[in-house]
Amino acid sequence: MTWADAAFALICATGFGGSFLFINIAVTEVPPVTLTAARSVISFLALWSVLRLMGLRLPPWGPIWWWITALGFASLVLPMVLVSWGQLHIESGLAGIIIGFVPIVTFVLAHLFFQDERFTPMGFTGVLIGFTGVIAIIGPAALFDFGNHLLGQIATFAGAISIGAANIIGRRISMIGPMVIVTASQLAAVALLVPLSLIVDQPWTLSPSGTALGCLVIIGLFGSALPGFLFYRLLVRVGATRASLVAYVAPIVAVVIGALVLDERLPWSALLGLMLILIGAYIVNRRASHTI
Repeated sequence: MTWADAAFALICATGFGGSFLFINIAVTEVPPVTLTAARSVISFLALWSVLRLMGLRLPPWGPIWWWITALGFASLVLPMVLVSWGQLHIESGLAGIIIGFVPIVTFVLAHLFFQDERFTPMGFTGVLIGFTGVIAIIGPAALFDFGNHLLGQIATFAGAISIGAANIIGRRISMIGPMVIVTASQLAAVALLVPLSLIVDQPWTLSPSGTALGCLVIIGLFGSALPGFLFYRLLVRVGATRASLVAYVAPIVAVVIGALVLDERLPWSALLGLMLILIGAYIVNRRASHTI
C-alpha cells in the first residue's frame, strides 16, 4: 500500500469506527431497521450528488445489478441492522472490537474465491489467533449465558461475517469503479431497507430528538458515504484482503471514543481479544501481501 492508500485507510477506519458511538446514541430512539434505512438514504443522496458532479452514471439495468444488490444487502442491509440491534445490548467499544474480525473472514473467503489470495500456513496461524481473540471477547461464561448480551455479540459477529462476504462481492464487480460501486450499492440498500422500515417500525410514529437526528446525519455522511467510497477505492487498488486493513484500525477507534465519550470500561478479556484479533489480522495481511 502506498502512503496515500494508508491515509485513505486511516480516514476510512476512523469513519467506520467512530460511527459506533453515534449508532449507540441514536439506536435508543430510532429502531435498528429505520436507523439503517435513514443512514443509507442520507448516504445515497450525498454519493449520488457527487457521482453526478463527477459526470458518472449508475450502470444500466442488467446482470451486474444482481451483484450490486447482493453487495448492498451483504454490506449495508444485513450487517448494519445486526450491528445496530446488537448495540442495544453491548457497548460500542465491544461492537467495534468484534467488527475487527472482518479481516479474518475476508481472508478465508478470498482463499475460496480468488486464485491470487490463497491460504498459507502462516495465514492459517493468523486465522487461529483471530478466532482465539473472538473466544476471549465472548468469554467462557458466555457459553452458559444465552441472554440478550450474548445474542448482541452473536448478531454483531454475524454482521462481521456478512461484511467479509461483501468484500468478496465488491472485488468481483470492481471493474465498474469505486464511486459507482458505493453509490449503486447504497441505492440497492435503500430499495431494500425503506419498505422494510415502513413495515417493521412504522417510522411515522417515532419522535426522535434533535440529537438522534444529528447522529443519523453524521452516520450517513461520515460513517457511511465517505468511508464507503474510500474503502471501495482501496478494494479496487489493492484487493480484498489488503483493503480489510481498515477493520484493523476501526476497533481501536471505537474503543478509544467509547472510553473517552461514554466512559465505557471494557473487561480485560475484551482488550485481550482485541490484541489477538489485531495480531491475527496483521499476520493474515502480511502473508497476503506476498500473493496478491
